Amino acid sequence: MKLKWNRVSSVLALVIGLVILGVFILGQAYFLDPIKERANLSDQQVEELTSLKTEYPPEASLLSDFKQEYEETWKFLPESERVNEELVVLEKLATQEKVAIQQILRVGEPVTIEDLDESYRKSIYEVEMTSTTAGNMQDLVEKLEALERIWNIQYFGFEKLDEASFSGTFTFELFYYVVASE
Repeated sequence: MKLKWNRVSSVLALVIGLVILGVFILGQAYFLDPIKERANLSDQQVEELTSLKTEYPPEASLLSDFKQEYEETWKFLPESERVNEELVVLEKLATQEKVAIQQILRVGEPVTIEDLDESYRKSIYEVEMTSTTAGNMQDLVEKLEALERIWNIQYFGFEKLDEASFSGTFTFELFYYVVASE
């Protein structure tokens, strides 16, 4: 088969050549270049992490130091809400101060703390109690504030029910840390 070269066949060959060249350029620009950029970025990150690991080799003493610091801060800001343990502390202190806890209510859903990571949250609780004297309730609130755990008491009030009993409420915020799920 012999190909006759005339104007139509040469224009057709030129168009086919330009289409092949265009597909090559678009494929390079839209498919291969992003893949190469991601591969280079991954290589760079691996090199940085490898250099960090060689500069600062892992040591068991550092791990034990971090664990100790974590355990020390656990009292102040525990992981997850763990409100049951805190309510047990509240009940024990109330018993010591001769205060009867009537009801404990969570006022709302847990809320993230402003200007901090979403892992840090707080819950607001309201406690209703009765006692024979107002001083007992005040002592309970003061002891809660003196604990190492963060008790942010927002409101405290009481009223006299009769000659021998007082009713009171206080609202507190309980802060905690939640591990972020990915």
